[in-house]
Amino acid sequence: MECPHLEENVKIKKDIVTQHSKQWKCEVCRTTDSPWLCLHCGFVGCGRYVSGHAKRHHEEQSGHAVCIECHQLSVFCYQCDDFIFNDTAGGTIDKVRAVLSARHSTDNGPPTLRPPSTRKRKRSRLAASESEGEAENRVGKRPVRRRGRSADPQHTSQKPSCAAGLRNLGNTCFMNAVLQSLNNIQEFRSYMKELPDLADIIKERVQNGRSRVPGQVTRSTRDLNGELMTEELRKVLVELSTSSSAISPEALFSVIWKVVPRFRGYQQQDAHEFLRYMLDRLHTEMLTLLPTSSAPSQAARSSIVTSVFGGTLQNEVTCLICRTESKKHDPFLDLSLDIPDRFASQRKNKDGEQQTMCSLADCLDLFLDVEELADTELYYCNNCKQRQKSTKKFWIRRLPNVLCVHVKRFRWCNNYRTKLDVPLAFPVRALDMSSYLLGKVPETRRSAAGGQLYDLAAVIVHHGSGAGSGHYTAFASNAGAWYHFNDSTVRRAEEEQVAKCKAYILFYIRRELKLPQL
Repeated sequence: MECPHLEENVKIKKDIVTQHSKQWKCEVCRTTDSPWLCLHCGFVGCGRYVSGHAKRHHEEQSGHAVCIECHQLSVFCYQCDDFIFNDTAGGTIDKVRAVLSARHSTDNGPPTLRPPSTRKRKRSRLAASESEGEAENRVGKRPVRRRGRSADPQHTSQKPSCAAGLRNLGNTCFMNAVLQSLNNIQEFRSYMKELPDLADIIKERVQNGRSRVPGQVTRSTRDLNGELMTEELRKVLVELSTSSSAISPEALFSVIWKVVPRFRGYQQQDAHEFLRYMLDRLHTEMLTLLPTSSAPSQAARSSIVTSVFGGTLQNEVTCLICRTESKKHDPFLDLSLDIPDRFASQRKNKDGEQQTMCSLADCLDLFLDVEELADTELYYCNNCKQRQKSTKKFWIRRLPNVLCVHVKRFRWCNNYRTKLDVPLAFPVRALDMSSYLLGKVPETRRSAAGGQLYDLAAVIVHHGSGAGSGHYTAFASNAGAWYHFNDSTVRRAEEEQVAKCKAYILFYIRRELKLPQL
């Protein structure tokens, strides 16, 4: 974003930058994790997810709101609460970047980014470093472990086998957060890792003359080679479970560039839009390439995507004149929930906190509440034989094994997307969905209450105030412990920290999870 606070906040001189030691350290706690340089006075403090000394320095000093990350060179303004891309009239920020970049080149710093390669990917054993352009809301970067240096005992003994980081290829944090969330849903990960090599399936079909593929009317099976998102995702998940350091999802991102033009380039993208596209694409590819039952049943058109994330809504429309009801069943892979207006427009108290906390239950109640359709959406009543005023209501007819909840934090206002930075209370354990189910239908009958209880598995969080900027990270539960996935960096997290995050996408796993035979 364009920051209006640069002239009064950016006062640093070049000699102050060069005076610092080669190893950047927080001047308060002496950590080397996530160092931020104040562009007013040269103070170095750690990021807000380490001990927050950089932010505290801004709060204690007037005119010290703008800082630069010493390794990634991204610039953040605490007054704007966002990442900024403009510079002072004299180009001070570019001059500071030049000094820091020169130091990186002599210190063997992070490698220069390049567009995703289409070459065959070799196994990556990359150090846990982050790329330029990553956001301020970083968990501090752990130093690479070298011989003769003791590792942090708080993290080394507790790191699970699938807690490797993902390198940021240039504003690809939206993709990394989604991949880490999916990787920590055990049933999904296990199925994907056991898939056969889909490239071999394509070759076999080409050799057998099966050139046409359902859903690809104008393309041949041969044309799909190199554009299989399923195959590249499988490789990433396998590598995440075996690598001891951060890996690069370069090959997967290359496929995404080919098949989805809107995701080309290095602009920040919406994590929810990417998640939906990925799930839809995976479902289509699996139905196209994997063998299915010959029986014309619903299971024959199911994939691991619909088996894990798929549920069913019942849409009831009632004519207000004759009370005739029309019912329709709609499949869903996630629930997109609005934040009620009474919370979105609520003013904060003196301490900067919401007077009344919005809860996930409030959002679910709003989603499933009776809504009167506007005059522009008049419903055609088959009984009245004309368009009439009507009401609409949703019920959940069938619950998914993994309930994905998208909190709609971005709204359009005067041609701009604004973010609703409203705190949201959500259960980490025992989310009870029984009150939202449509009763007395076969899909909702369960032998035990566990079929309607869910536990949180992962959360995607958007940091920052802009829809097209900011940064995505993810929390996920693995082997009974919570971890914070911030691109290359993976750190232990407390359950209390997870419960207080401003969730954007939540993944809940059903306690009685039973996948059908695919």
